[in-house]
Amino acid sequence: METKRNLKYFTKKGINILLVVGLVICLFGAVLLVEKNTRNFGLVIILVGSAVAVYGSGAKSGEAEIDNQIHGVIKDIPEQAQIKHEVYERHFLKILNPVFLKGFDYSPEELLCKKGPDHKFRTQAYNAAQLYFTKEKIYIYGKHICLIDDSEEQNYEFASSILYENVDKAYIDPVVLKVHGRDVKAFYFVLKLKDGTEALRITVDYGADVDKAADDINHATEKMTILAAEKAADKAAKRAFLREQDAKKAAEAK
Repeated sequence: METKRNLKYFTKKGINILLVVGLVICLFGAVLLVEKNTRNFGLVIILVGSAVAVYGSGAKSGEAEIDNQIHGVIKDIPEQAQIKHEVYERHFLKILNPVFLKGFDYSPEELLCKKGPDHKFRTQAYNAAQLYFTKEKIYIYGKHICLIDDSEEQNYEFASSILYENVDKAYIDPVVLKVHGRDVKAFYFVLKLKDGTEALRITVDYGADVDKAADDINHATEKMTILAAEKAADKAAKRAFLREQDAKKAAEAK
């Protein structure tokens, strides 16, 4: 992570002075090119101005660089999730595709937030999580990323697995946050358990795919919970039958 450049992205405001100075120097050098006697000096001035402009433009990260850094960290999460949980494609539930969630995090106490020219609000923190579904469980693996601090405390992984019968519901929780005096709308993807706790709460890039993911998880959870109950009842019936047979054999032996 380019933590120092990323910090400048969030904290530096207004005009990039070095870039402007570099361009002005280049303009002055271009004027000197007109006269033959000052042409060589003009070339030198342009080179100096170009160097200053390049340095100024590279003093802080831009939106594309921020996004590329994030992509570099999260692109391997699906594969890492399989390795972490030892769950692979052959184990996946057929009725529910894997779900990948991602989005900027608005929870840091000292939140840095900037609205880019693409009208997207970026913060110094980012979360991403991969959800896999088997016949028995939902597997979660994700990462929390900090763009301005490369410490292990701020950059960590999280993982868990949940039985379907313990899941209450998946839903989207929209919230309006005050960020530097302005209202910013954020969306949380929540996986709530029947005991009232949350197995997952993660900010997401909201869209129709996120709504569909929540609906699909709820549908699959309901179906797999019923199947688990039927399977448990079947096992209980078989155990009861075996106990009954053992009791008959014991009675006949007396």
